[in-house]
Amino acid sequence: MTLEELNGQAMEMIVHSGNGRNMLNQALDALYGDEETYEAKMTEAKKEMQTAHAAQTKVLQETITDPEAKPDILFTHAQDTLMTVMSEINTARHLAKIMKKLKEIANGK
Repeated sequence: MTLEELNGQAMEMIVHSGNGRNMLNQALDALYGDEETYEAKMTEAKKEMQTAHAAQTKVLQETITDPEAKPDILFTHAQDTLMTVMSEINTARHLAKIMKKLKEIANGK
């Protein structure tokens, strides 16, 4: 894998992770009154993260089979971004469950 190819994969990871974060933020904004939009935006966020993760996997597989492939600082940044947004999505799912439970309690269910 050339440095140009590696950087292209890193940028794909960064772009799709950023898109995932944007979808997550839109989902959280919708959580306060529009559960349907929340679910739709979370689905979009997960799709973006799957694309970012696939780009990461491609690079990691290449580094296993090609001893010349050497990830650089941009790839490290891309991995960091991917992991951070994945953690944010996981935390948001838990917060959404808590909010749902609080709504049920407030409504006497």
